[in-house]
Amino acid sequence: MLIVGIVGAGTMGSGIAQVAIAAGENVKFFDPLPEATQRGKDMIKKNLDFLVSKQKLTIDESVDIFSRLDFIDSLNGLSSCDIVIEAIIENESVKKELFKNLESIVSSKSILATNTSSLSITALSNELKFPERLVGMHFFNPAPRMKLIEVVKGLKTSDVYIDYITNLAKRWGKAPVVTKSTPGFIVNRVARPFYGEALRVLAEFGADHTSIDRVIRDCGGFPLGPCQLMDLIGLDVNLSVTQSVYEATAFDPRYAPSLLQQELVRAGKLGRKSGEGFYIYPVEDSDPKSADTNEKCELSSCALGFIKSSGIQCLIDRLTDADADLIEATRDNTIATIALTDGRTATQRASDESISNLVLIDLCISFKTTKLVALSHAEQCDPLALDEIVYALNSIGCEVIIIQDVAGMIVSRTVAMLANEAADLVYQRITSPEEVDMAMTLGTGYPIGPLLWADRIGVQNISTILKHLCEHYGSSRYRISPLIQRKSITNQTFHEA
Repeated sequence: MLIVGIVGAGTMGSGIAQVAIAAGENVKFFDPLPEATQRGKDMIKKNLDFLVSKQKLTIDESVDIFSRLDFIDSLNGLSSCDIVIEAIIENESVKKELFKNLESIVSSKSILATNTSSLSITALSNELKFPERLVGMHFFNPAPRMKLIEVVKGLKTSDVYIDYITNLAKRWGKAPVVTKSTPGFIVNRVARPFYGEALRVLAEFGADHTSIDRVIRDCGGFPLGPCQLMDLIGLDVNLSVTQSVYEATAFDPRYAPSLLQQELVRAGKLGRKSGEGFYIYPVEDSDPKSADTNEKCELSSCALGFIKSSGIQCLIDRLTDADADLIEATRDNTIATIALTDGRTATQRASDESISNLVLIDLCISFKTTKLVALSHAEQCDPLALDEIVYALNSIGCEVIIIQDVAGMIVSRTVAMLANEAADLVYQRITSPEEVDMAMTLGTGYPIGPLLWADRIGVQNISTILKHLCEHYGSSRYRISPLIQRKSITNQTFHEA
């Protein structure tokens, strides 16, 4: 049994304290503000009472767990702690001052841990006498329920302490992933494109926020759309993390904050907490009108073309089973033709491949079961050709959302960029494919890890989408990770089959 110190009685500090006492540790809990300490105490008690009401704990177990919590009134009360975890304001100078004070109080064998979500562990430790014992221990909110912990290694952090914290996290019932100290660590770094690509599509008027959210959820399988999630987190908080990563990466264009998001924050539209962000709260049913009648219908006798791709074969099979007249497309044909987006705009691809009536379909996590598809069409496309394809998709029970002709559409460009970001972390030996995928599924609820998704789509296809995005925008934002380049050439995957 350890003696664990927690500094900071906010939501995260209280949650970490609850995790530790539930795991059998004794916890000394400190916050300089008595009212904050009381709120933390009440929060933990409320959470334990809830578990009792759900019969996850007995009353006696709850009382026993709570008895392991000791509220102290000064930092000096932490002197006997084996480990001290700080969960205070996300400010480098304030955290550094705290650790210097703690170092003069605790034993030289005590471990110091920080719950920072983005600050450099190396920077936080550089003024300590024993920088090797400072470890990042980044919990996710709510800490009692979220299994993921990012265990972060600064340049001077000892592997002995990394191993200790990793094993401790497992003992507490958590799933630790080890990462080097890098801007945003794993989750906040890899997640940047999830918000960034949605904001770019919004800025181009490619689709409205409700359409983007619905396509990401219903086609991509994500639990929340990016605009919904930014509203939940707080647009100001989300922007601050983006700005932090942007500055920490020497203003890499890939992480440049969105002007649209900045304007919303300046207007005080911060999301749920202010009553308005992308949505106005409380939210009424705001799903966009789809282009179907929401009813199955019988197909007409018109032939439809398709550009062969393993990605949409399940959708082609569904159409074939519904007696659609499908033929593989050839150049210079004029029939209505569908294809899975490859990162080019429909207009560009229609010109390149001499298929005027081209309609692109966005990526779906499962074309075998999806009930929603997103389409965009070339400028050259006859409206009647688009109608034929919408009609055919309606016939197999798929709703349709039409978006503007933006490169890479919505899900495809988002998934490609998530995979690209994850691949860069692996290439830079910050983490492994297994750990980055585990971090993104456990830490953000993604339906599948970005690198496993890349394996399923085909790393070559991810590379093609990024190449076309880079050509279209002329921006280094879409530069391809060297690791994706290499694997696309050798036809390798990130995970063993």
